[in-house]
Amino acid sequence: MKYDIIFLGGGQAGIFGAYEAIEKNPHMKILIIDKGKMLSQRVCPKEKLGKCVSCPTCSIIYGMSGAGAFSDSKFNMDYRVGGDVHVITGKDVVNETILDVVKVYRKFGFNEEPTGLRYNQIMEEIKRDCIVNGIQLVDTPTMHLGTDGSRKLYTKLIEYLISKGVEFLTERDLDRLIVDDNRVKGVIVNYKGTAEEYYSDHVVAGLGRSGAKKMEELCKLHKINYENGAIDIGVRAEIPDIIMKEINENFYEAKMIYYSRNYRDKMRTFCSNPSGFIAAEKYDDFILANGHAYKDRKSTNTNLALLCTKKFTKPFNQPFEYATAIAKMSAMLTGGKLMVQSYADLKEGRRSTDERLARLNIVPTTEDYVAGDIALACPQRLLDNIMEFIEVLDKITPGFASGDLLLYFPEIKFRSTRIEIDKNMQTTMQGLYAVGDSSGYGSGLNIAAVMGILAVRHILNK
Repeated sequence: MKYDIIFLGGGQAGIFGAYEAIEKNPHMKILIIDKGKMLSQRVCPKEKLGKCVSCPTCSIIYGMSGAGAFSDSKFNMDYRVGGDVHVITGKDVVNETILDVVKVYRKFGFNEEPTGLRYNQIMEEIKRDCIVNGIQLVDTPTMHLGTDGSRKLYTKLIEYLISKGVEFLTERDLDRLIVDDNRVKGVIVNYKGTAEEYYSDHVVAGLGRSGAKKMEELCKLHKINYENGAIDIGVRAEIPDIIMKEINENFYEAKMIYYSRNYRDKMRTFCSNPSGFIAAEKYDDFILANGHAYKDRKSTNTNLALLCTKKFTKPFNQPFEYATAIAKMSAMLTGGKLMVQSYADLKEGRRSTDERLARLNIVPTTEDYVAGDIALACPQRLLDNIMEFIEVLDKITPGFASGDLLLYFPEIKFRSTRIEIDKNMQTTMQGLYAVGDSSGYGSGLNIAAVMGILAVRHILNK
């Protein structure tokens, strides 16, 4: 069967790309394919059992509406956050398209005002402290859907797309592309051991962070131009809300960038979740830390990622394998769970134990962990950067570097495949578009949606 557009991946890029297409041309035949299930069927057993049971296909990561449906779902309204596709398209194009996405959010019921639009005295003092301590505060307006709000929004969007005739195929593993003379003609997917072929002259690949490795394989197989991009490796930090109160109440999320003194490596905070919960993401043979927050369900802790961005140089060309090896090392030490260590124990050079964790003023918001020693799995350079960053953040948020800071390891954002694309998101293969996190240019909901929309607009113009 032939379609006007096939979307590989039902995340932010695919959903908003399909919405753009069907709104501009209701007669288009559109197919969205995903490795996971429909949103209504995405149920994580952990919600009932209280622990990860290592499902073959993790519902938190895969499925229609993407990993965003199980995340905190913060939408940043500025090109500076969420990726760097603006280096290809220009800043104005990204910001204008972000506003188009916001209109869709409003149409489907999300009407809350963004945080961070107006500065008060406390916010000014925080920004001053950042300047004094060498931290760049990226203070962009942010819309916060929450994990529960995100599912409601995407449920409405998917129902709308179905009503307009958009087709959805789930539980399909992408095998390869169908190509003729460097032009895409369709895709081959596996469904329960059977190969299926679907045809289209326009394929939009938005496989998400979890699909970065697959995109690299496709590039090698079909000779699509790409380069090794960056990988973010670090920890998910959890601290009592009371320590983060001023930032949480005034910014909700304050994104901070810092360059370490010794190595000059880029460090950043990412995905802060006030009153949120630690989440475990299960991949094939390792587990990663993440975090989310709900609108109506609250904890007493704030969690956020502390990430070190590393871009490798030649002759090294296996950044994905490098990061995966770190994750596997940690999983080997914990029996397949997250590793957690208090900052006090990390500074003392000793492993954490359940007994020592029980003495703290903080209760972990997950049970998917083993108390241990992060230094056994994390490379020294990365660990030095993380610890230095924590001490600097303590000057902005007094108490952050306390003994009650819990560090969950590892948190990794795979963006290791940076595909060559033009301003329309088209790759060096005609008709194939790379969007979202798996393109190497996205790392947030906003940029993924923008890239999906820009790809579709080019297809419609053709």
